[in-house]
Amino acid sequence: MAETYEVVDASRTRIGSTECWVVRQQRPDGQYHLSIFPTTTLEWRAAEYDLDYTTEAGLTQIIDMVLHEPFLRDPLEHRATDPAAAKGLTAASTEDVHGLAIGDQAPVTLHNAPDQATALAAHLERIEHAKRTRVRVVSPTPTPVKATSAATRPGRDPLAAIRTDHGITPEGVAAKAAVVEQARQRLALRRTASTRSSASPTPPGGRLFPATTPMWDPSNAARNDADRARAEDGAQ
Repeated sequence: MAETYEVVDASRTRIGSTECWVVRQQRPDGQYHLSIFPTTTLEWRAAEYDLDYTTEAGLTQIIDMVLHEPFLRDPLEHRATDPAAAKGLTAASTEDVHGLAIGDQAPVTLHNAPDQATALAAHLERIEHAKRTRVRVVSPTPTPVKATSAATRPGRDPLAAIRTDHGITPEGVAAKAAVVEQARQRLALRRTASTRSSASPTPPGGRLFPATTPMWDPSNAARNDADRARAEDGAQ
């Protein structure tokens, strides 16, 4: 049965030269769990999955996605039990990792999905599975609080700092979406080349992109956020 982590507050910090959000959550045992991620993560998710951050529902979905990603298992490493693959969300692999060869059937990720909608469906399926089986992150719903008069005011939203200062811009989303599309095209070409020749070269570690490239698969949040932070450090 999944545990419930309740959001307490959100604040900003700097790790090296990278601006980050820190979301503090209280666990059932009373201890605190911290989710720390670059502030640009929200804009990346909007670009990667074509999410409308200008609506309350869209922004809430992006935040919810980011807060649950640390509890997801790598779908390629755990493909036998991947909840998205179990629903038929599979595609030819673009990575030579965890016993997979390029072109093998593998769970859908942002890198090998035929389109953004399919990538989003697979990612959300994994998030919902994590909510049912591992951890559900909840934010108290603001409730009316009686004031001195008959008027009421909304209760405190612990994620208000992120909602009001998310930093997502149309220009930023467009630039990141271009990076995502370019990366997906390069991976598709690599997959095509692999089907033509078994001698297709594979970079060390089976990764097409070096750690300094600001592109990663959200399904592996811990590795990718570290890569992104290093990429942004190098861009300074």
